[in-house]
Amino acid sequence: MASNSDASPMSKNPPQQMAPKKKAPLSFALRARNFAARSLRFGSGVVGIAVAANVASHYYELKQVDTFFGDSADSSSDKEGTQSDDKSKSKTKRCVLVLPFQNLKVVEHRSGGDFDDLKRLGPDRDKQPTIVLEAKELVKIIHTAASDPNITALHADFGEGMRFPCGLGHMEEIRNAIRVFNESHRAHRDPNINHNPVFAMPRNGDPKPSYAFGHSFQWNEYFLASSFSYVHLQSRGALHLFGVTASNTFLRSALDRYGIKAHVFKHGDYKTAPNIFTEDKYSKPHLEAVKSMTASLNSTICCCIERSRDLNFDSVMWKSIFDYGSLTSANSAEIGLVDSIFPLDPLLSLLHANKEKKEDKEKPTTAKKAKLEEIFGLNKSFDKFVATEQVSLVKYHEMMRMKAKLEKRRKYFTKLAESSTAASLILSTIGLAPREANLLPSKVEKVAVVTVDGNIGSSLAYEIIEALRKIRADNAVKCLVLRVNSPGGSVTSSEAILEELKILEKPIICSMSNAAASGGYYIATSCEKIFANPTTTTGSIGVFGVKFDASKWAKDYGIRTDYYPHGSHAASLNPFVPLTPGSKENISRMTVGFYDYFKSIVATSRSMSVDEVEQVAQGRVWTGEQAKEVGLVDRLGGLDSAISFAKSSHTKSESVDVEYWPRKRGFWDLISGKESFAGIISEAASLVKNPSNETDSIVHLFNEMSELKFAERPHFMLTIDEKTALDLILRGE
Repeated sequence: MASNSDASPMSKNPPQQMAPKKKAPLSFALRARNFAARSLRFGSGVVGIAVAANVASHYYELKQVDTFFGDSADSSSDKEGTQSDDKSKSKTKRCVLVLPFQNLKVVEHRSGGDFDDLKRLGPDRDKQPTIVLEAKELVKIIHTAASDPNITALHADFGEGMRFPCGLGHMEEIRNAIRVFNESHRAHRDPNINHNPVFAMPRNGDPKPSYAFGHSFQWNEYFLASSFSYVHLQSRGALHLFGVTASNTFLRSALDRYGIKAHVFKHGDYKTAPNIFTEDKYSKPHLEAVKSMTASLNSTICCCIERSRDLNFDSVMWKSIFDYGSLTSANSAEIGLVDSIFPLDPLLSLLHANKEKKEDKEKPTTAKKAKLEEIFGLNKSFDKFVATEQVSLVKYHEMMRMKAKLEKRRKYFTKLAESSTAASLILSTIGLAPREANLLPSKVEKVAVVTVDGNIGSSLAYEIIEALRKIRADNAVKCLVLRVNSPGGSVTSSEAILEELKILEKPIICSMSNAAASGGYYIATSCEKIFANPTTTTGSIGVFGVKFDASKWAKDYGIRTDYYPHGSHAASLNPFVPLTPGSKENISRMTVGFYDYFKSIVATSRSMSVDEVEQVAQGRVWTGEQAKEVGLVDRLGGLDSAISFAKSSHTKSESVDVEYWPRKRGFWDLISGKESFAGIISEAASLVKNPSNETDSIVHLFNEMSELKFAERPHFMLTIDEKTALDLILRGE
């Protein structure tokens, strides 16, 4: 028997490997379920990260606001007990809010929203960066600072002067806000309605000082600066107090030179806006109107300065100041127009001295005080200056916006928490909503503020009408405040806005800004109450039409036009066809119709007869103070006064939200297609190239003359402003 060892190795079969068993393919339903499970896990992770990032962002912003403003809520609630008072005082900072008026551009409405910040990319970014603020934003900042315990003083830097002109109406509202700051130890029902209750201060507290420093002051600049507690002037500076000045441009000779004739049809001797085309100088009615308006403005400004500076100047004294010329710093201090004369702005030196005094309490401060007296002299106004650090206007505004955003978010989450117990538990656990329920009223009433800013043309009318229709559909809006800052515009655009206001079915209050004249007053006739500042320019109840005739220009340059009309008026719009008697009668008839209708709506709105309206119409321009005397305005006051009246008269709840329209454009509008991408890019480019973004209408007129685009139709306008008339004509409105 052979052994196993004798067997040949080749005879052995190699071990067989087990073939892998194939898995059965998953069904479509199972694969879909697995995919859904993975997607759900991934989605849950993304949502979790997003929620965590949102919560972290919320807490970061909340920490920033709390650090900036301090624990004001606790300090305001602990008013009793020495220990709590000491604790709140230790948390309160001592800051001065700096208002850089030399670089500040105050406007009525910033339609560009965040895109206005692109102006800082312009050629002046390294020199004098421009800060653009709406008038109501600046007023709110000053009101908030008045009740903020961390702000102990205001300091206004006028430098060489205000680079951007500010309207007198805006100046009055800013002056009122500064008066509120100066009297922060008192309770102000109006215009102090914007005070934040979180920063409520005791009424028996000390008043806060405010300081204004400038190298020199013009008349309007000093009007604003005089509202501050102390006015300081540079040693070599001067006050150029020459009074109110009116300036008008006349183009008749220039148009004659180019062979263009402007046929003007108007009603009222005082409708002087078209005089730019037909006169070479002031006509008698035009001069009379200018004298009346400037005298009223001058008187108002003088009275305001006297009250602010506690002066007792009579008309003889003011005339002497106007006729004397520029007042040196010594002259100004001698008659009480300024408090002190300094070689330079004392702000930084005072801050440094107060900071050293705070840090080195045990060391004597005699040397530091002596140094300050050596530079600036012995000045009692310094005794009230206790600030140790400064806060810029941009930073303070940014933190106010962040605080408002956090408050809006808190209201949203609180409302969301009230919808269910589970949501309330989750949101309160992570700190996005308070644990207490029913903190917000079920229905919040609103007051909508619609701003009509600029020349009233088709573009502005479309924007305002769109806003009015959205407001009409919102049942929470109980009252509309129509804020008008316009010298007027075209008849048809003004009528379009007026008709939309008539069907709003909500009470309307009007607040007039720098100007609300002609077309601006036209749309105000829909309001039950009209508020105006004393320096507001208003009235100008009248209308005019313009037909340009370029036939002589064409003849001089050898241009011949032939035409065949099917009607007697078919060629009347042709700029190369002279004005015919029939066309003249037609345009005159339309002008009369517009004027009669204007008077009728004013008579209905103001409860006057047509004859009584005629006495104050005829295109006559009035200041706000004069308009109140003749019955065209109900009350004197700014935007805050109008909003306060709207709240007290037409809302019932204590919690009233104020919404501002038209909405500012933001980045979301761009990516969502609500704004033209090309348009916004073009606007951004224009801001970088030209930060002022202003057009010289007169230069534009002569650039367009060769093409005669402006002469293709007759123009019917409700405006007091020559520049407005030019702009509307060049735009074909």
